[in-house]
Amino acid sequence: MPDRAPVPSTATTAEEYVAALRQLKAWSGRSFRDLTRLARERGRVLPASTLASALARPTLPSLDIVIAIAEACELPPNEVVEWVRLRRQLAQLEVAGEAAAAAGAATTRADLVTPYLLPSGPTSFVGRKAELTRAGHILRADGQSARTVVITGPAGVGKTTLAVRLAQLAVEHFPDGQLFADLRGPHPQSGVSWHVLGVFLRALGVSSHSVPAALEERINLYRSLLAQRSVLIVLDNAAAGRDVQALIASGPKTATIVTSRSVLPGLDGSRVPLRLLSEPEALEMVKRMIGEERVAREQSSAFQIVNRCDRLPLAVWIAGARLAARPDMPLGALARALADEHRKLDELTVGDVAVRASIELTYAALSKNQQETLSYLAQINTVDVAPWALAALMDISPADATKLLDDLAELHLLFVRYTGNAAPRYRMHDLVATFARDKAAQILTPVQTERARLRMLGGALGLACAAGIRINTDFDEVPFAAPPWSFSVQTRDAVLDDPLAWFRDEYGFLKTLAEDMLPSVPLPAAGLIVALAPFMQLSGYFDDWLHLHSRAMGSVAGGPVGASLRRNLGELSTIVDDYPAAERHYRAAIGMLDPSDKARIASTSAGLAYLYRLQSRYAEAKEHFVRAIHLAEAAGNDNCLIYATTGLGVTLMEQGRRDEAVAVFDESLRRSEAIGYLPGQAQAWRCLGQVSRLRGDYTAAERHYRTAERISLSLGDQLSATHARCWLGDVLVRQGKEVEGRRVLAECLWVYRAAANRWGEAAALHCLAEAQLSAGRPDLAQRRAEVAVAIWTEVHSPYWLATAKATLSRTRNLLNQSELVRRSR
Repeated sequence: MPDRAPVPSTATTAEEYVAALRQLKAWSGRSFRDLTRLARERGRVLPASTLASALARPTLPSLDIVIAIAEACELPPNEVVEWVRLRRQLAQLEVAGEAAAAAGAATTRADLVTPYLLPSGPTSFVGRKAELTRAGHILRADGQSARTVVITGPAGVGKTTLAVRLAQLAVEHFPDGQLFADLRGPHPQSGVSWHVLGVFLRALGVSSHSVPAALEERINLYRSLLAQRSVLIVLDNAAAGRDVQALIASGPKTATIVTSRSVLPGLDGSRVPLRLLSEPEALEMVKRMIGEERVAREQSSAFQIVNRCDRLPLAVWIAGARLAARPDMPLGALARALADEHRKLDELTVGDVAVRASIELTYAALSKNQQETLSYLAQINTVDVAPWALAALMDISPADATKLLDDLAELHLLFVRYTGNAAPRYRMHDLVATFARDKAAQILTPVQTERARLRMLGGALGLACAAGIRINTDFDEVPFAAPPWSFSVQTRDAVLDDPLAWFRDEYGFLKTLAEDMLPSVPLPAAGLIVALAPFMQLSGYFDDWLHLHSRAMGSVAGGPVGASLRRNLGELSTIVDDYPAAERHYRAAIGMLDPSDKARIASTSAGLAYLYRLQSRYAEAKEHFVRAIHLAEAAGNDNCLIYATTGLGVTLMEQGRRDEAVAVFDESLRRSEAIGYLPGQAQAWRCLGQVSRLRGDYTAAERHYRTAERISLSLGDQLSATHARCWLGDVLVRQGKEVEGRRVLAECLWVYRAAANRWGEAAALHCLAEAQLSAGRPDLAQRRAEVAVAIWTEVHSPYWLATAKATLSRTRNLLNQSELVRRSR
């Protein structure tokens, strides 16, 4: 017998996995009865008959059986984890989603998805042993109902830090995943719980188009999914019990951690109030932040610092962060600064009243310009801001804004965060923001406040438009009148050094700003929403896309802005395969435009033509593509011209006119490369790959698909990259690279489902059916082909429906032949 237990790492099918389990049993030298006894000793029920049956079948055994066998064979924990990981991986590749999709239902294989949403753990966590022990015991206790731990205390006492630490220590007791949500974010239109439930359901495996719209239905689906799953839920920064109740699952295996400044009297659960740190704990936090050697050199000053901070975790952290940022600063200097009543932060020890008194003392020492800065920052309804936003608010340069922000950060009225783009972002502590809002009413008049907000909206609009042009992903123009305020060209160039990274950093801020300003200044606010659409498409933010555009449509009835909103909704409806809605939006957009607005009519006609092509309405598609080409040429809209030209080529290809299609694709590629239009290049290469695939030239097709995927990924366009990657998986299978091809196709299937792209889901399933036919598995191929047929029937895509039906017919013929052979034998 070999010394080491067999491992399943080479298993690529369920049959191979079960064979590996049989080898594991043989390696252990134990009988079925021995394994049953050993499993029972570990608290698991594993009847010998069940074990024998599971190892005799070619299908994957349940997760419980795999764990019981591995533990009964006395494998170390890391090897048990490997068996479980591979079993889940195979289940995703072989089983996920077939039953639900075959019926055309809106359900998913949520039981195959294990979410891990916990943020990274604290690096300077100290103390809290008693709280960890008590709360951990509550979370791990067996019972007939869900367990809830409510962590309460004043701001800055470390509630979130403790919650994350507690959740990480309890991970192994909740094998089905961990959910995390910060309830602080405002969602006035739909409610905090409605928004968070959508996030949680998608994390649990529910595709975006299957998430219910109604709050009650979201709650019911959420609780049903968690009824028998062992999941830990962390709800941070709860403001009211009503925000929490809908997010607490009732299953006996779930547990919830809630943090709040309020005691949440209406919420049932075990309270864990937090205290201040002890002196050794506070000193340990400083050591971890600046190093033990530095503390040892000035031990007395270190004790003075933590005691003058009154050992409040937030205050101690601020002192440590300031020292860490200034490695040459003597600890004695900070200790002396904290001894000044007008500068130290240990006033936070008495709760909100003392915090306000401490901020008041700091505020009194500020210059008038710094006091105004806090008041202007209070007008921003987001977590953090970049210097350009303050520059617009105060009508100053970004350099001056950065200096003001840094001054306030030095006084710990702001926290600084550096993004991957190296652009600093500044955040006020919640209580500081509350204080600043009170002061703003005394310093700024309503007229000053409104002008400042208009400047910020104008600056955001100008930057978003410029960033959209630079990432070069759309073929429409952002419609708006002259913005109420704008940055200079030089400032825009400096701020938008990396436009895609800028969009990523600023997206949350821009989205909130547009919603906040929409009621008072609808046209520029709606223009900002339109300007966000290309980035929302790249990032797959389809919920936000629909929500923001629907809200803007209620404020803007027509004109270029209304037409662009409608066009974007038409594009979104096309992506999520709601073709009737897409046609309504496109036609409504054309009706809103003046006939002289050739550029926007061209882009809208191109979108409508693309929709008709998907539905195999080729005469109408050709008519609108040709119209878009002529209008785009007249308007000088090169991007739209390339898009429409490529679309016309696809229409020709699907009609069997491949040579004509190749000529059109070559022309689109030439134009795209001439002007550096990367989306046009990616689309042209993908289409050339399709023609090569249809002609059987799989080597050329692979090369074209890989080029298209690389370009789309460079743009951050995951969905377009997946379109190329899906057909790449197909040609890999056709070249004999079956394992790699099936893996690529399985990955694409999950991307399409996450994006709620039904057409793409059908394409991936169709290619997987062909892959299973190639592997000699017509039964698996039939199931996948049936689902592809069902989806393409549902979205009404005749060309691809015919293709999937042909594949399905081949699978059924092979199955019938196999059945005849079996009967003959």
